[in-house]
This record gives sequence, C-alpha cells and structure tokens, in this order.
Amino acid sequence: MHRSAALIGILALVLAACASPAASPSATEPPTPSATEAATPSASPSAEESESAEPSEEATAEEVRVRLESSNFDPSELTIPAGTTVLFLNADSYTHTVTEGTGGQAVDDPIVDREIAQNRSVRVTFEEPGTYDITCEIHPSMQLTVTVEG
Repeated sequence: MHRSAALIGILALVLAACASPAASPSATEPPTPSATEAATPSASPSAEESESAEPSEEATAEEVRVRLESSNFDPSELTIPAGTTVLFLNADSYTHTVTEGTGGQAVDDPIVDREIAQNRSVRVTFEEPGTYDITCEIHPSMQLTVTVEG
C-alpha cells in the first residue's frame, strides 16, 4: 500500500510539471508576423502576394475579395470601378494560379500570372477599364470575368 501511495505521488508531480507554462514554451512565444512579398510591377494591374495564417483575410475598404475555394472563383463574375484592388485568397488546401486567360491557358503577355499556395493571397489593382478573363492554369475549369468600368 505504501508503494501505491508513493507511485500516485510521483505521477501527480509528473502531471503537474507537464501542465506548467515552462513545459510548453510555444504558449508564451509571440506569433510570427505574416510575410508580404511585392510582385514584379506590371503594365496595368499590379499584383502583390501575402501570406495569412487562415484563409479569412479581410479585404480593405478599397478592395474586393475573391475566394478560390472548391476549385472555383467566388464570385465568378465581378464588376468594379477602375483603380480597385482585388484580393484573391486561396482557401483550398492546394495551389491555384490567378492568370489572365481562359481554359487554363494564359494570354500572351498576361497582366497577372501568379501562383497562390494554400492560405496565401494575391492583390491585383485593375487600373484600366476593360474586361479581363482570369483562369487557373492548374484547374482549367476555374474561370472569372472581371469587368473594369472607367
């Protein structure tokens, strides 16, 4: 019986040590800030890529958000004024592209052609009025039409 009490005491100490904050340093470490990567400037729209911890990154007041989810652009049609920035956010667990083109094929000299990994985003500012077809080169059935009004 004395051995059982000693064993219970030792187990209690071990459990108490495991539950202390010192045993889990990640609980006291500050979160790692998200990274932002500027893209190569392009003629009309400009693009930049950023990483977020979750696919819930909010668009700013001057931005419109398009989610890439279930191998679809949501929404699939967008009408915006010139100068608007579109935040393309990949909420899928696999990579997509945001590419000017159709059926998974880029046009010659696309205004945007960026790969987006899971939980990453790309911002594209549409400066010039016109209609822009956007596709995913990896998933050709993904299509988006962006109409930019002057």
